[in-house]
Amino acid sequence: MAKEMEGDNRKRRALARAAREEGHRASEAAVSLGSSKQRRHAEHAERAEQNGPPPEGAHKPGPHAPRPQEAPAPEPAWPRRPPPTGDNTPDTGALRLRYRELVTSAADQIGADFDTARDAARATVAVLARTVDEAGRRRLLDVVPAELTQEQDLSTPLGQADVIGFVREVSEQLHCPPEQGRRRAEAVFLAITEQSPGVLGELHLPDELEELTRPPQPGGGLVGPDGHTAAIDDEELRAALRRLPDWTGDSRAITRTLVLPPDQLERVLLRLDRLKQELGRGPRISRPDERTAQFAVRTTNAGAVTAIDIDLALRVDEAITQANAGLA
Repeated sequence: MAKEMEGDNRKRRALARAAREEGHRASEAAVSLGSSKQRRHAEHAERAEQNGPPPEGAHKPGPHAPRPQEAPAPEPAWPRRPPPTGDNTPDTGALRLRYRELVTSAADQIGADFDTARDAARATVAVLARTVDEAGRRRLLDVVPAELTQEQDLSTPLGQADVIGFVREVSEQLHCPPEQGRRRAEAVFLAITEQSPGVLGELHLPDELEELTRPPQPGGGLVGPDGHTAAIDDEELRAALRRLPDWTGDSRAITRTLVLPPDQLERVLLRLDRLKQELGRGPRISRPDERTAQFAVRTTNAGAVTAIDIDLALRVDEAITQANAGLA
């Protein structure tokens, strides 16, 4: 019997080799050692397909068994569903002034960078909150951007609730002269009014502060805390000239002399002309010769140098640099 099985196996192997040489698999020619089992598996699969699924068993639910509940699909993050009908609660956040637009507008008014204008807006809003009554404070906090009120003292009443006290408090927070403090507060008020013309009126400002909300007079001149143009003192002048190494002068006027090839000098003067149109004022310019220009700044109605003259001198220096002019 064993010899007979061995002969059968040898025969199958020979037939399998022959099938492979002809490009077929041994199982396709039914000559592999397991071919009989493969045929039985194929026949079983064919019967199962004809007879349908096997009958239900102990662990298989029947066709009438209850199906498990499927988890509901998650609610999409977008688009959001509209609020329920009849919900008329106002969205105060949607009514807030726009932070970046407000600060940028104030920066343009005072000719400063974004950070300086942001600090001015924070100080002005904080002092304003301490000046108005409780109803005005709540209204103010409803509309101003949260970035301007975070970590601020908004409730301690201001000791002197008039223009001088308001400007003094803003200036102390900004560490700047009162003239600059007033100008920066006015710029913030103007930026608020540009976005929401009626909001300052809703705060019921003291009558003494109304003048801070009026548009600045043309010409760009700074005024002191009491509304009159104020000169800087000698110490402030020395500090300003340290920031303006190319300028010289005293409390009456500061000057700068620029010597350049004529074509470069003309480029500078054109840029300064655009600066004058932008600010409403510019330096007095004299031309001793075609290669030389002398610039002088002072506030005429004060007969002296004011804080805005220092700002103007800084802008003149920036214009010279932007014109790509090298000193000769």
